[in-house]
Amino acid sequence: MLLKYFSKPQGENREPGREEDEDELAEILRNMSLEEKIGQVIIAYFSGPDFGLSFAEELRELPLGGVILFSSAGNIESPAQVANLTEQIQKAALDRGMVPLFIAVDQEGGAVARLTEGVTLFPGNMALGATGSEELAGQSAAVTARELRILGINFNFAPVVDVNNNPDNPVIGVRSFGSDPREVARLGRAMVAPYRQEKVIATAKHFPGHGDTDVDSHYGLPLIPHGLSRLKELELIPFQAMVDADVPAVMMAHILVPGITGSDELPASLSPEAVRYLREEMGFGGLVVSDSMSMGAISGRWGLEEAAVMAFQAGVDLILFGPWSGVEPGDSRRIFDALKKAVDEGVITLERLEQSVKRILTVKKEYGILADPLPQREKLSALALPENLELARRIARESVTLVRDRASVIPLSPGENISLIWPAELESALEPLVEACPFLQPRLLPLNATDADIEELLDSLRGSALVLAGTFDLRRRPAWITLLNALAEETELVLLALSAPYDLLAVPRAAACLCTYSHTEVSMQALAEALNGDLIPRGRLPVELPGLE
Repeated sequence: MLLKYFSKPQGENREPGREEDEDELAEILRNMSLEEKIGQVIIAYFSGPDFGLSFAEELRELPLGGVILFSSAGNIESPAQVANLTEQIQKAALDRGMVPLFIAVDQEGGAVARLTEGVTLFPGNMALGATGSEELAGQSAAVTARELRILGINFNFAPVVDVNNNPDNPVIGVRSFGSDPREVARLGRAMVAPYRQEKVIATAKHFPGHGDTDVDSHYGLPLIPHGLSRLKELELIPFQAMVDADVPAVMMAHILVPGITGSDELPASLSPEAVRYLREEMGFGGLVVSDSMSMGAISGRWGLEEAAVMAFQAGVDLILFGPWSGVEPGDSRRIFDALKKAVDEGVITLERLEQSVKRILTVKKEYGILADPLPQREKLSALALPENLELARRIARESVTLVRDRASVIPLSPGENISLIWPAELESALEPLVEACPFLQPRLLPLNATDADIEELLDSLRGSALVLAGTFDLRRRPAWITLLNALAEETELVLLALSAPYDLLAVPRAAACLCTYSHTEVSMQALAEALNGDLIPRGRLPVELPGLE
């Protein structure tokens, strides 16, 4: 029999006390079947923009705790479509007497944003780090959360509070606020209360810190070799601040951290010692969420089923998986069956299962998901309001950073047209820049340019007095590095770093470098203003550039 979870009719106004809340949650838990309890600990994904028959059937058989939406899985087309989708999902759950679902997304802003049209898109964490403003961090969190809640999304896997102190990090970069752990802690903490006020669950990720790695856990298993004393002085500082601010969820990273786990084989996401440290040493009482169990760091060494059981045994409350490593949407059944078998055989005790389910129900209660899980369709017109877009513009303008200007070329004094080398893959981001700076002549170059592409472009630019280059993670673009270092020997070269500012380390002889930390529309508008002289760059560099003169 499916769960009937409401102890009172929906819509009845009351202000329950803590004891009444606990009684209600205890009643829900007592009335749940074993299958319903197991389903609560799984956050799955599905394909397509509609609540299709296959997923409807899956939800009928597996009373899932939540789903995560991906643009890459075709779940996101427009705000109205997303609101319709979340409404269909929750109504299907309600019709079956299920506990309403977590509906989650990765909406960090900047480099990682699943919703990009019809909502307020912010430049991201490192841009906020360049502003240094807790006020702007909190305001952007409030707007993001408010817009997600309107769409029926109640769980955001953000903010990232990894300390990006490794220039070779291939996966965090501008997703971090910067390389100073206390600044990361200060800005991350400023986001917690606004999320709570808007009734959207915030998540501190990726515990215990993915910043000092040179391997992407989507593809391999990174290692943090430092001891516990160093971890306490750097990686753990922001997470402790988030715990102290009562962040409701923490995401475990698929990284080896022997300083905490005592193992050079078991990642934090599968380690009882890592979860124990988070709970007992740091005092975290909320939801522990796994990073996606389909990522290469896990799938390359453990099967999906084995890893899910190991993570839950370790103390993880929510098992998450998304579209990586050949995993299919229907594989939530594999996770469910593996967990049920583990419970049936006593590998996972019923007490341990109910411990996580109680935490899940508590958060769903606190964030209003039990009482009102549906999107606020009547508020769709409140998405991307002018004042919210102005906030995004303000963050972009205050973040633009002039790292170097040896030849005093910024702002530009255009006479003739100026060549602008630009990643072909980011051509769509050019429009606001060339509209405001019509003297710029874009020369598109693929990020993975061939030697022939480089030679042809280099020949055509020889003799230029000034060349601009929009750069994007140069340290992974050897052909670009060759081109730009050759140009820096012959001309005044200005780097426009569209991602992390480490690009200047790859071209140390560049005459000037402006950093925007993103290629969002508002960042490109702010860049144009800086080039035109309408904006004096006041952003501060949020990361160290080791060895830069």
